[in-house]
Amino acid sequence: MDSASDAPPEERSTDEPSSFSEAIPNDALLPPNAETPAIVGSPEVFYPHEQLDWNVGAEMDNLQANMVIDLARIQGGMFSPIIILNNLNNQPEVATESNHSMIPPIDEFEDVLVRLASPPPTEQQAQGDAAEQSMARSTRSSTRSTPGSTPKRKKRKRTVTPAKASTPPARKQEDDDDGLICSICFAEWTMTGDHRVVSLKCGHLFGMSCIKRWLQDNPVASRSCATCKAKAKLTDIRFIYGRAVKAIDNTREVELTQELESEKTISHQLKLKLHVMSQQLSEVQMQLAQCERRLEEMKQTGMGQESQQRLLHYNYMLMMEKNVLIGQEAGCRAMVWANNHKMLLISQKSTQPLFPGYAIRLLQLPSISGRATQTVIHVGTKCVRDIALDVTDNLFTCATMERTVKFYSLVTRTLQFSISLDQESIIWACAFDRVRPYIVYLGTQRGMVYVYDIRETTNFLHVFPVGHILGDQTAVIKICPVEVTATIPYGGFLVCKLKSIWFYDYKTAEGVDDVGFNPLNISGTFSSMSYNPDSGMLLIGIRPMPNVPSTLVLGTLVAKAVPGTDVFSLQILHKFEGSRVQTVMQRCAQVLLNNTDTLVVAYLEDSKTLATWCTNKGSTYMQQLPLTETVLDICSISGPHGETYLVTLSYNRCRIFKVITDRLNN
Repeated sequence: MDSASDAPPEERSTDEPSSFSEAIPNDALLPPNAETPAIVGSPEVFYPHEQLDWNVGAEMDNLQANMVIDLARIQGGMFSPIIILNNLNNQPEVATESNHSMIPPIDEFEDVLVRLASPPPTEQQAQGDAAEQSMARSTRSSTRSTPGSTPKRKKRKRTVTPAKASTPPARKQEDDDDGLICSICFAEWTMTGDHRVVSLKCGHLFGMSCIKRWLQDNPVASRSCATCKAKAKLTDIRFIYGRAVKAIDNTREVELTQELESEKTISHQLKLKLHVMSQQLSEVQMQLAQCERRLEEMKQTGMGQESQQRLLHYNYMLMMEKNVLIGQEAGCRAMVWANNHKMLLISQKSTQPLFPGYAIRLLQLPSISGRATQTVIHVGTKCVRDIALDVTDNLFTCATMERTVKFYSLVTRTLQFSISLDQESIIWACAFDRVRPYIVYLGTQRGMVYVYDIRETTNFLHVFPVGHILGDQTAVIKICPVEVTATIPYGGFLVCKLKSIWFYDYKTAEGVDDVGFNPLNISGTFSSMSYNPDSGMLLIGIRPMPNVPSTLVLGTLVAKAVPGTDVFSLQILHKFEGSRVQTVMQRCAQVLLNNTDTLVVAYLEDSKTLATWCTNKGSTYMQQLPLTETVLDICSISGPHGETYLVTLSYNRCRIFKVITDRLNN
């Protein structure tokens, strides 16, 4: 059918072009009667490697070519073959034997049609197609040039594979059936009937008929839960009254709840710390106000810096004047100084066989260096813990750890009257009121304070359960009356217990029923307390604790206004560190030397010394005197010419020291 195909292989290989663009020369023209096919789609289709041009009329006799062209025309609704004329004058060229070989083979013609039907390629696809076509042509050229080889027609269709639509993921089932079905038969349980929902002690849920059958099919010893294999029996089956059982994961909720509780605890602790710091701030502010007032008073009295400096250079020393033997047996415990009678009252063991027990020795000292007159008054059968004098120094009483307290006259040296309490009230402390001389206070072992009028002793006027409101029912060890001051207009009294200290202030001038009270802001285990009405100073002795020595606290009472009443607190001025050992209840003392200096005296049991401190030297020891015998009580006395003496009491001896003032040179 084709002259080119009938030619010998050698001639065909030399005349046949190697590419499709060489097979169609530029001067090929359409025959005169040929109809130019219409171009459908884009009027301009360009390929970067070649521009196609062929003569359709020259191959009309070729049946295969006609069939391909007809197929292209049928598909003309989408595309038409592009006929490119190489003659600008549009003159056809007569087909001859010479250009018969210019018509490309049918497989290359089909490739052209397929390329025309495909959408315009991208730059990467065009480069790839050019490489593939070049390789294909070189292969066909080599095949045709090989003698005896038959060229294979390879149809190649280029189609664009449509992009696969993304398949949406499978929708997860919203309703979880784990809480609705039996884990044995995988059927839904019911509210009633044989397959109603039940549970075992371990908490796993089943249908009732399934779990019964499960348990009954196994021996009694090996019956267990079908889920967790925990031991179970038929009596462990419990009905569950719920249509659907689902467990909500509340782990985060529990964690947040625990964090909230932790934050609440921290907040509560911070509030407590804030409250404590607020109280400390109030105390500091009160101390500052007190210092400012004292500074103003010093300025008003004309005391300048030179006078203050001069006072700071005073030194106070103790010198022993007398050592008095009270008795052969140890039994001394307490003492008190009667200034109006210049007499020292000392408790001791009774020396008279007819009156065994304890007595009060009256040690009269008209001249500290002269002979002292001594008289003994029998007071009871038990040890004397406290001695109290009234405001006139004519009447005294003793707390003898008995339910009866006796009152004696220093003038007649006789018993005046007695007061008896109930059987359980053992007297540990006693005191006379300084503003109301007819009032006496009796403190008991159970922490009660009885108020009596010595003019009518049949019944008590009032009883105060001191500290019971805070659960402190320890014994009362000391009661100190407080005189009228600017902040305490009607007086009152201080009560020292083993674990707390309380202040009671009167609200009226005469009555004893209208009394306010509050605990002082100090804590510890207390051993002594003394109050000096001349300076308004309060000295408190705190017993030592493990790794903490005893402490002596010197301060004053201050009032803080509260709506409806006044609350009193202790303003601490000085603290002194004492002994680390204290085996017995020891009392300390304070001695007012002048308007600014107060001497504090205490016995240090660990070093066996009598130590003194002064407010003008802070916490530094002023003096330490060796003293082998334990000192139980200390008090200050005044000599006939205004001298100041200090008396210490041991188990059977009384020592008298004179206070010597030494002015240091600058």
